[in-house]
Amino acid sequence: MKLLFVNQDEKTTARVFRYFTPLGYSVIQYDNPLKAMDNFREIRPEAVIFNEMDYPRHWKLAVQFLRQNFSKETAPFLLVVNRDFPETELDKAHLLGVNGILKVEEEADLSLKDLESQILRYKPSPDVRKERHLLPLGSRVMDIMFMNPENLQLVTSRVLELSENGAIVKPTERIKTEGLKEGVELKGCSLKTGESIVSMTVRIVKINGIFELEFLEGKDDWKDQVLAAIQSFN
Repeated sequence: MKLLFVNQDEKTTARVFRYFTPLGYSVIQYDNPLKAMDNFREIRPEAVIFNEMDYPRHWKLAVQFLRQNFSKETAPFLLVVNRDFPETELDKAHLLGVNGILKVEEEADLSLKDLESQILRYKPSPDVRKERHLLPLGSRVMDIMFMNPENLQLVTSRVLELSENGAIVKPTERIKTEGLKEGVELKGCSLKTGESIVSMTVRIVKINGIFELEFLEGKDDWKDQVLAAIQSFN
């Protein structure tokens, strides 16, 4: 997973590299925000971490530039700010497409565990991606629908990553997922792979902003249909 980190402090950059690289992340750092923006399209970052304290005049431009090519699900934008960051600016940040904000007294106080937790609300960890052979779908549309057995609400979720044995999905209306817990099996799920709809049973493996699903069984040639859908995106 490619993390693009825009900041100036070398010590913080070193901390980020030491923490994330052994976990399987690829960290790309820029100390020039304009150069970082110019390379958004080429790098295709899977998460952008931007230090507002270093570049208070550039973060709005950066998030708008990112959103021209990548959605909030495709490339989450995380903003590191001082604790005195104005509330009015917080509202602007969310309107512009900032996914998360981490408040610190100073840059050295940035908790890398908190940062990783924010990332994992939008992306699976490299371990999960490797274990389930997940393929990021980017802006390509694929949905999965299932009935929540706790409140009988029909939940529609956008598929973010997919493989023949599982998926990472983001529900479009989180309120409809209330009561769902990790380990629950969902029968009669419908995976829309484009032209066709695949019926299957899934298990919820993890809930953390996004849902990690494991495919258990389906009807007829469901695995072939999923694989065909994946291949059509390559």
